[in-house]
Amino acid sequence: MPLTRRQLTRYTVFLGLAAWLPPQLRSSQPSKTGPLVTPSSLSDSLTRQVNQILNHSPQLELDETQLLIPTYLGNDQRRYYGRGTPAALTVQHRFYLGSSISRVGGTTYSWSGAGWTGQPTLLRDRGRLYLIIGAYNQQLRKIDLESRQEVWTYQFDDILKGTATLYLDETASDDNRIVILQGSRLGLNKSLNSAVVPSFRAISLRTGKELWRLNIRKTDSYSRDNDSSALYLGQQTLFNAGENSIGYFINSRIASRRPEKGFFAPDIEQELQLYDPADIPLYRGNLVAESSPARLGDRLYLASGGGRIYGIDINQRTIVWQFRSGGDLNGTISIAQDGKLFSTLDREHIPGKGGVYKLDPSQPDPDCVDWFLPVENIPFAEWQGGITGSVALNDEYRAPDTPPLFATNAIDGHLYLGSQTQVTGETVPGPFQQREYKTPIIIAKEAIGPSISTPIFTDGNRLIAAGYNGVYLFQLNYSLASANDPLALPGGQGQFYRISLEKLAHFNSGGAFESTPIVWDGSVYICSRDGWMYQLG
Repeated sequence: MPLTRRQLTRYTVFLGLAAWLPPQLRSSQPSKTGPLVTPSSLSDSLTRQVNQILNHSPQLELDETQLLIPTYLGNDQRRYYGRGTPAALTVQHRFYLGSSISRVGGTTYSWSGAGWTGQPTLLRDRGRLYLIIGAYNQQLRKIDLESRQEVWTYQFDDILKGTATLYLDETASDDNRIVILQGSRLGLNKSLNSAVVPSFRAISLRTGKELWRLNIRKTDSYSRDNDSSALYLGQQTLFNAGENSIGYFINSRIASRRPEKGFFAPDIEQELQLYDPADIPLYRGNLVAESSPARLGDRLYLASGGGRIYGIDINQRTIVWQFRSGGDLNGTISIAQDGKLFSTLDREHIPGKGGVYKLDPSQPDPDCVDWFLPVENIPFAEWQGGITGSVALNDEYRAPDTPPLFATNAIDGHLYLGSQTQVTGETVPGPFQQREYKTPIIIAKEAIGPSISTPIFTDGNRLIAAGYNGVYLFQLNYSLASANDPLALPGGQGQFYRISLEKLAHFNSGGAFESTPIVWDGSVYICSRDGWMYQLG
């Protein structure tokens, strides 16, 4: 297969780095006797140097498209958050997102800015960097980050809560080759009994024109919204979960769409019901699937509102694994490098506490639980406790010999930072209070205020967490420790580390932060309920 000029440049760069890398790796290993402070991952240094070379190369193809952060939490495993080391949280710029109205339970409210999940997506197209964001003013917008100007907006029928997904349709025309998938609430002029509720749509990135819309049909769920961020599976197939708790396998080719009742509809290849009839008496209509699918090999994993986590075989398009976690599952599953699943749960429909499960999908229910982290039952607003956001993993941001970590924000007002793999030796009751589970070592428990946002790791061993009290920037500090130190965590090469969390900065605009940030070239992009999206750095 012939290479583009950019690909050829990349291969040349990496071939040169291959000769340089071994002595650099040897010289960067930590001393066995001295302390190690904020170890730099291999990806940090290589990414910086490769990008410097590529960005100044005259051989770049300006028409090449790079999907940089193409979906919620960045990639198929939901654990990539961008690149660069944020130095501070000073406002560099802000983009006005506006306001509109939407109904909840028959009552109309005013909504401003963007909230949960509200994470921007990012790409480079024809030599320019673009950010895509859906907001509470009912519009999807494309922003040129160099000029900081809005390129186009597309109007939905209601507010947009979820995060967009970007994919390439290589069979489409040049104008329609880059596709944005975006969901919304059901529509101000719609009800649960409406014949058509097209709350999931495909938009052309280059033109801002609609390509098709999907009717989220009525089911036993009390919602026909679409908060989930779809995944492109390859083989010309998409997977999306509607809040009607139906999983849709969709033909990704624009050419496969068909006219239907005044608009184009996508070709639905298969549907899967993502709730069990046995859950209806307990959950009633709250069978809502709000989370996004994550992928591990030929399986998708999805947390559904009926308190169940499903494993779906992509080839057979059937449910082949499930775990009854209980609670109300809003958070998206994150998948670690070792293939384990991290899932959060709100405190609803359970007698115990909400928190975080680490699951082994190679084992059946209930033997699949590696550990459970309970958080406190402290009510806030409509929540009774637990975790509404997702778990962040440092797998893409750590040095090879440093410990794998996780982070999550809870309704109880704390950011939890812990070990993915190490447990305390004690056990805790599960959400149903019928089983005892191992529980992970928690390195830090920081008071940041209640939060439904998902924190993110960044280059430079930093961590960003946001919530109703603003945005926080933390530094992870590492020091070498003895294997006998009860607070030490093992690395990958026989080393042990003590890790501490240092607050570097705090930003509070006066508005609530429910959305999840991204970082790019050291700038943090995050939306607030005050009507604005902020660029911080």
